[in-house]
Amino acid sequence: MSESSRQSGGSHRADTTDVRYAPVIGWAVALVVAAVTAVVAVWQVNEQLYAPEATAETYWESLSSGDGSEALGLFHSVPEFTQDGEVDNVLLSGPPLMHSAELIDSADITETDGGAELDFTAADQSYSTELPLARTGSTWGFFDTWEIASSAITWFEVDVPGAPQGGIGQVQVNGEPVNLDEETARLSAYVPTVAEISIDSQWLSGSATHVVASADEDEESSAERVTLELEASEEAARVFQDELSSYFENCDQQVLMPAGCPVGTTTSNRVDPDTISWTFPEAEAFTLTFDAESWEVTHGDLVAEVSFDAIHHHTGEQVSETAEVPFELDFQVGASGDDLVVSIDGTTP
Repeated sequence: MSESSRQSGGSHRADTTDVRYAPVIGWAVALVVAAVTAVVAVWQVNEQLYAPEATAETYWESLSSGDGSEALGLFHSVPEFTQDGEVDNVLLSGPPLMHSAELIDSADITETDGGAELDFTAADQSYSTELPLARTGSTWGFFDTWEIASSAITWFEVDVPGAPQGGIGQVQVNGEPVNLDEETARLSAYVPTVAEISIDSQWLSGSATHVVASADEDEESSAERVTLELEASEEAARVFQDELSSYFENCDQQVLMPAGCPVGTTTSNRVDPDTISWTFPEAEAFTLTFDAESWEVTHGDLVAEVSFDAIHHHTGEQVSETAEVPFELDFQVGASGDDLVVSIDGTTP
C-alpha cells in the first residue's frame, strides 16, 4: 500500500471517531443546559409564587380589594379573640376594609430575612411594619410555603368618655356603625389598617383617625387605646343659644322687677313704664361644652342693664336713669332622643 493510501486511510479513521463522539458531547451539553434551565425555573417559581414577598403581595392585594375572605385564607391561624363576640370584626371585610386601603398611600413591599416589610403612608405620616409570616412546610420538596401569622390580626380599643351621659350608643368606623359597651368598643384589624372613627349624633361630635401599623404578639393586650373626645355640635350650640335668647327676651319686661327673672332694681323717682328697657348679654357670649361628666356652660360676669325715664321725686324734674344689675344663671342641659333639653334658672347674687 502506498504512503498516500495509508495517510488517506488514517485520515478516514480519525473523521469516523470525531463523528462518533459528537452526539455524546452534544447530549452532555444539552443535559447541562436543561439542568441550568430547571434550576432557573425553580428559582423563578419560588420567587414568584412561594417566596415570603409573594405571599405578602397577595395579602396586600386582598386588603386593597376589600376581599376579607381571601385575606383570611392566607393565615396560618386566626386569633381566638376574633371569634369570642367581644371584639367587633367590621374592619376585616367589605367596604370598611376597602376604605382602609384607600386611606393608605405609597404601599411598598420588600422581602426580609424570613418575612416581608411593608412601607406606607397614612394620615400624613410614614410607617414601616414587618408583616409576620410563618413557614408552614414545602411543596414538591423544592418550594417553601409561607402563610400569614395570626399576629397580623390585632385589636384596639375605642373609648368615648361620657357616652352614656351624652346619649351616645354607637360610633361610626369607616362608615359602619359599631355599638358601644357603655363607653367602649373593641375592634379587630389587619396589619395595616386605617380606621376613621366618628360620632354620628345631632348634639355631639367627635372624630379620630387610628393607624394600626404593627402586630401585637400578646393577644391579651390591645395594640392601642383611642380616646374619642366629645364636643357639643354646632346644632347643639345653636339650639342652646336660641333658648337663652328667648329667656332674655322674656325678661325684657317694662317693669323694674321682671317676673320670673333674676334681675330687678328700685328708684325713689316716679318711673315712666313705657320707657323701661332691659339689656342682657348676647347669647353668643355663652359657650356650650361637653366633658366626660356632663354638659357645661361657660361665660363671663353676668350683668344686665336697665334704663328708663322718671320724674324726680322732690323737684319734679325729668331725669334719665340707668342701672347695672348683676345676676347668676343655672343651666341644665341634656339630650333626650331627638331633643336637646335646656333648662335655665336665674338667681340673684
